[in-house]
Amino acid sequence: IHRGRLAYVPSIRGGLLPVTDIRGVDDIDRPIDFTPVPGTPYDPRTLLAGGEDDNGLWQSGFFDRGSFTEYLAGWAKTVVVGRA
Repeated sequence: IHRGRLAYVPSIRGGLLPVTDIRGVDDIDRPIDFTPVPGTPYDPRTLLAGGEDDNGLWQSGFFDRGSFTEYLAGWAKTVVVGRA
């Protein structure tokens, strides 16, 4: 188990969640740079995790850069399952 994910689990069963106030540290109202063009196919992973455009510039997605982990990527190419 990834240690960073354990930071969100209570230390005892039924305990309070270890949530901290992130205001001023992590802006949750950030822009999403990637915008799908209507009628044009796109990879939904780019919308979720972000990616580089045709010029090599980073376009942000829904989640923080590097925080999305996809599961079962080799099994179902048309289904995206993961966590951020």
